[in-house]
Amino acid sequence: MAFTRSPVRSRPAPPTFLIRTIFSGIHPSQERVSAIGRKAELYDCGVTMIHIERLTKTFPTKPLFLEASAHLKPNTRVGLVGPNGSGKTSLLRMILDEDGIESGRIRKRPHLRIGYLPQELETLPGNTILDATHRNEFPEYEAKRILAGLGFQEGDWDRKVQTLSGGYRMRVALAYLLLSAPDVLMLDEPTNHLDKPTQRWLENFLINSPFTLLIISHDIEFLDKMVTHIWEVRNHTLQEYRGNYTRFQKLKAERDAQEEAAANRQSKEISRVQSFVDRFRYQANKATQVQSRIKQLEKVKRIELQRDTKRLKFKFPEPPPSGREVLEMQNIHKRYGEKIVYEGLDFSIERGQRVAFVGENGAGKSTLLKMLAGVLKFEEGKRIVGHGVTIHYFAQHQAEILHPEHSILDSLEEAAPQAERNFLRGLAGAFLFSGDDQLKPIKALSGGERNRVALARMLVEPANTLLLDEPTNHLDPASVDMLTDALVQFPGTIVFISHDPTFLMRVATRVVEIDEGKARDYIGDYEYYCWKRAKELEDQIPPEAKLDKKKSKKKEKAQKEQPTTEHTTNGAPTTNIAPSTEPSRRDLSKSIARLEKQVASAEKEIAQLEEQIKARDVELAAPETYQDYSRWNSLHQEREKWTRDLDRLTHKWADLSAQLEKQQSQIS
Repeated sequence: MAFTRSPVRSRPAPPTFLIRTIFSGIHPSQERVSAIGRKAELYDCGVTMIHIERLTKTFPTKPLFLEASAHLKPNTRVGLVGPNGSGKTSLLRMILDEDGIESGRIRKRPHLRIGYLPQELETLPGNTILDATHRNEFPEYEAKRILAGLGFQEGDWDRKVQTLSGGYRMRVALAYLLLSAPDVLMLDEPTNHLDKPTQRWLENFLINSPFTLLIISHDIEFLDKMVTHIWEVRNHTLQEYRGNYTRFQKLKAERDAQEEAAANRQSKEISRVQSFVDRFRYQANKATQVQSRIKQLEKVKRIELQRDTKRLKFKFPEPPPSGREVLEMQNIHKRYGEKIVYEGLDFSIERGQRVAFVGENGAGKSTLLKMLAGVLKFEEGKRIVGHGVTIHYFAQHQAEILHPEHSILDSLEEAAPQAERNFLRGLAGAFLFSGDDQLKPIKALSGGERNRVALARMLVEPANTLLLDEPTNHLDPASVDMLTDALVQFPGTIVFISHDPTFLMRVATRVVEIDEGKARDYIGDYEYYCWKRAKELEDQIPPEAKLDKKKSKKKEKAQKEQPTTEHTTNGAPTTNIAPSTEPSRRDLSKSIARLEKQVASAEKEIAQLEEQIKARDVELAAPETYQDYSRWNSLHQEREKWTRDLDRLTHKWADLSAQLEKQQSQIS
């Protein structure tokens, strides 16, 4: 793709390219080095990568930033947080020069390379998944390694990108971005479309990479693991905190408490002075003192308490009841090209159930939900809708449902053409869209704001069955809590997909695991499902392995409880639970000799492993090796095993050396 600066737009628009790698001071065609196999460039830690200085940006309906300032330093991982619609994505676009600013400036370090992954993608260059990842810029074996980490199988590499879901297209985009090795990596909601194994891989990759990160995310667990700093968008400014998200919440609460206490003290002092002025204003002998206090009051700079934005509050209206059998799928066959997703699937849902679909990405969860909603056709089988069933479907990608050119009010009116305009305005206000904001086009909204519009559409006309595909994506934590409460209180039927464990734990009353075209039922909440799956996995362990594990535990327990042995004067041993004397010099000498042998043996094994790893690195770097991916992958896996063995041996050597030093000090 071409690396060019995008023109400044007056209104945010969906990105037309996958990734923006912005060069400051050099031409885009100059050298771009792969992240894999290269050492991180070393920068002076005092050099700030991005300076945001007194930034002001407003929309016709509201201000976003008013003289906001922040500094992104090398080797930091910053989480950008704030309510939906507060300007987080707009800030990233301004850093990329895609949106203009009204005053202030954003300075970037010369030769800075910035990579950006947006919330939504419109285009994905390349014919196949592998082509779209390496783009003839990086070796294929590097692209394959990244794709494997992001959950793609070897058989997926030649799949057409046009057949991919939005979540998998986002993964391909992320794979290319990781390969491009920018200095600053900006990710907008990167975990929305990732299952837990893939998210863990991404976390480990980013933590061990040289990237400076600026991440927008509402996933608290992800932020706690990833970030070293927090930038909060609050009251149109950027407030910086050191630490992860949990520490940020603590520091923020402490700061707010201190500001409130200071404001209360100031208010009391102002009241005391004002009381003196009011009391003696008309007494001639107090005129000088009164005037002095009036001037004092005029000079006081009032402490303004920072108020958080309003929180979303709603509940689903009472729907008309449905029959007992809500939805049923009989002998369903569904495929995408050559890939068979379902073959002879039977599935049914009863009234009042809150069913969670779980499973790996690509297993067919969204496909089944779309077929239940009637928005996706299948090749063979039958879909039966029960008596009195009314359905609302919440799509994972709101671009599939909401018209980008329509305003918020227009979108609500589409869902209920007969509703009065004032009612729709009130509903929009309940979802935090007030005044002229209600006339904003859908394309100008953030991901969280679009989700709020979609939720509002579901409240226009009550339905007794809700089908929700990742409803918490893009929503800030406060909105997720409110949505969770509303769903728990909803008296109808819910079928949903989510990767949020807390959301699953609170909402689900039945869990269905989708795997290899089968739907496995677990009648119980998410906690029961986790316990049951763990038990099933344990039952799959061979009996011999279980026996060995049991013996190992018994041996460890016996060693902990092993009594000490002392010798009487006639040489007969006697056993006591607790030792009464220090070990003899003879025993210490024997123990030291044994430990010295063990330390020497560990050192020899460590040296051998280090030589093996060194030789394997040379072998892996050879062109004839990495051109054969299967062989390269096999050799690499063996090297990873050696690395784990080396870590284990190093810890063992350190423990043995510590014991040896201790006993040598005792005998001396």
